[in-house]
Amino acid sequence: RFAVGFLKFVAVCVCLCIIVGSVAAVALSMYIVKVTENDATLLDLQNLELSYTTIIYYREETESGQEEWKEYARLTSAAEDRIWGDSSAISDNLKNAFIAIEDRDFYKHQGFNFKRTVYAFLNEVAYHLTGSYLRGNMQGASTIEQQLIQNITGDDETDYMRKVREIFRAVALDNRYSKEEILEAYLNTIGLTGSVAGVEAGANRYFDKHAGDNENIAEGKEPLTLAECASIAAITNAPTKYSPITNPEDHLTRRNLILYQMWQQEYITEEQYNEAVAEPLRLAETIVDPDAAQQSNNSWFTDTIIEEVIADLQEQKGMSRDEATNYLYSGGLRIYSTVVPSLQQKMEDTFAAKTYWRAGTMDYESGKVDAEGNPITEEIETQAAGVSINYKGELCAVVGGLGQKEGDRLSNRALIPRAVGSTMKGVAVYPLAIENNIATFSSTQLDAPIEQEVKDDAGNIIKGWPTNVDTWTNVPLTVYQAIKVSKNTIAVRWGQQVGLSEMYEFAHDTLEIDTLDENDAVSLASMCLGGNSYGISPYQLAGAYMMYGNGGMFYSLHSYVSIEDYKGEVVLEPEINRVQAISEDTAYIMNRLLHGVMESGGGTAYGASVSANGLDTIGKTGTTNDNKDIWFVGLTPYYVSAFWYGYDENVGMSWYRHSMHPGTKAFKAIMDDELSDEAKYPYIDWPEPPEGSVVPKTFCMDSGALAGTNCPNQKTGYYKADNLPSASCPIHYAG
Repeated sequence: RFAVGFLKFVAVCVCLCIIVGSVAAVALSMYIVKVTENDATLLDLQNLELSYTTIIYYREETESGQEEWKEYARLTSAAEDRIWGDSSAISDNLKNAFIAIEDRDFYKHQGFNFKRTVYAFLNEVAYHLTGSYLRGNMQGASTIEQQLIQNITGDDETDYMRKVREIFRAVALDNRYSKEEILEAYLNTIGLTGSVAGVEAGANRYFDKHAGDNENIAEGKEPLTLAECASIAAITNAPTKYSPITNPEDHLTRRNLILYQMWQQEYITEEQYNEAVAEPLRLAETIVDPDAAQQSNNSWFTDTIIEEVIADLQEQKGMSRDEATNYLYSGGLRIYSTVVPSLQQKMEDTFAAKTYWRAGTMDYESGKVDAEGNPITEEIETQAAGVSINYKGELCAVVGGLGQKEGDRLSNRALIPRAVGSTMKGVAVYPLAIENNIATFSSTQLDAPIEQEVKDDAGNIIKGWPTNVDTWTNVPLTVYQAIKVSKNTIAVRWGQQVGLSEMYEFAHDTLEIDTLDENDAVSLASMCLGGNSYGISPYQLAGAYMMYGNGGMFYSLHSYVSIEDYKGEVVLEPEINRVQAISEDTAYIMNRLLHGVMESGGGTAYGASVSANGLDTIGKTGTTNDNKDIWFVGLTPYYVSAFWYGYDENVGMSWYRHSMHPGTKAFKAIMDDELSDEAKYPYIDWPEPPEGSVVPKTFCMDSGALAGTNCPNQKTGYYKADNLPSASCPIHYAG
């Protein structure tokens, strides 16, 4: 009876165990289903929602004439500096270093290592029962799959159920993806010291190299050595303890252990092992402690492209500004920019030194009052901005202020519209007068007021308008002379004939100067003399003048040519309009007219011509009332540059003299320096108009007609073949 009773008891216990086990299994299953219900999305290795570093590239031409893209700048989120590297672009030595030290059976197991897991469990039990581990230290059991899951999910709870979750997820991950895909994701998600994440960012940061086997020509970086591969693998186990910057001795011990494991597991030979162990730790010279606070180092160009990309993401992708900004900084974008680094650096150095700009200070009544209601007076200082583009509308260099740049994404004066003064004459008045055959190179207008009395902005009556920098001559002046010495009277008279609406539509629609206000369309002062309501930025002004160096074409201004995501898919391209703004013959004639501005005998930019490599220079100066804004637009066959000088507060510079003209001096210094490299900038001339469409003729400077033998002041002019001036000079006609 006792035996039967005991057997019944055992049977009941077994049944209870089965029931409890079944309940536990069901509960565990329900738990696993619950905690992994979003894993299909969360563990989608094709679309990891992690933060990736955005890289800006610049274009450089090799000796063979091929174009290469090289790294210019990085945009790193506050969280992580991460650059995605495809498996094919990661060195085998680097992969093997991680496998050798982290998961030697990686290619054999199905997501978790059963033996190591059981041993790790027994080791923990022994520690809790005896206070010591079986072999004297804690043993990890995490496979690469399990570590990848931790990196992606951030699940680092200390409870034992975390390991259960990891194992189930690891098995699922291993069934869903190949080992190569898993290893690629792992190597791109590991955390290194500070904000550095992923092996490519680590190779860049610590050794100024890339993680591949072959030299990365596009970025000018060499591949990691075997020892450096082991160094990257050494960091991830304990980033602070094994930091090569702060703990180099511990780091080298760990590195050499990894090299030993690679040798023992036959990834490398004994000879390779000995050579690698003997290699000293050589960190990149420019490396800083990655745990240190990030400081500003954006160039003005980087600031500019950031704003343009954010705006384009909003417009083309329907993102909010916050969404676009976050995507730009953490989306791992590859931005192929238009910057010319050498020119950008020269412009930044010139503006930082303030060599050509007088630091004019003044007390300014800001309109603010203190607690007692007394006006607050502030001391303000002059500022400046400059921009250079090429003849495809590509931004090549930009500076938004004087002095050293003190932060990122500051107010950029190169993008702020201001009244442009006489530079407006070359935007719409003269090109349309020539284009529509209203005027020629030597057509004349009377240099005299159009209106006897007008009111200025303050309501004061001005006797005679428009005024000139000098007095009226009350004689006819040619277009050539009027542009050369910047006569306001002549520009307004030609503007009357062209028409206000036509000038406004040309500038606003064709040249895409969208900051012009509709009120400008009814004002000769705005459309002819640059007294605009909101004005034009230096960037836009350079864009308006590009048509004089490329045969009359206008291209939408842009700072990048394309943007890809970290997987190489194109996500954004600028919307570029390409239009024939004016005819090729008009463009050439205007080019020659603007050359007069650089000539002696009254040219307002005389002395600013570039001397490098014999390249020609044309340009236009501009000044607004009371010397509030000082402008210069200078063109060489390679670049169009626009410079502004004045106070941010839009007040006059009473001390300014026209002989100062800092924009012309800065332009010449920068361009002479940049264009002196004959290999990079060989001699080229302006594009020629179609054969026979423009003819040079000698004209009389006094009458504007074709010169005769009795004309004392003669000059070569350029004319459309079908719009020549009179063949007989009425002043010096011999009869």
